[in-house]
Amino acid sequence: MTNGYCTTTGCTNGIGRKRAQYGHLVCKACGELNAREARLGWCVAIPYSKGAYQLITDSTDLRNTNPKQTKGMK
Repeated sequence: MTNGYCTTTGCTNGIGRKRAQYGHLVCKACGELNAREARLGWCVAIPYSKGAYQLITDSTDLRNTNPKQTKGMK
């Protein structure tokens, strides 16, 4: 397998032989930037009083987890 190039627009870094074998399409630097951006959109919370931690990606789910919220508030 040859050293492919990153598929991110404007990036000219090589992926590397092992990363290409594992099926990665972006270099390490672009992959880290994509991961940091994705982590901004989710959080971990307990949606029920005695429940387990859950990954919440939708902000409306996070608003509905507060048991002391006033019903008229949005």
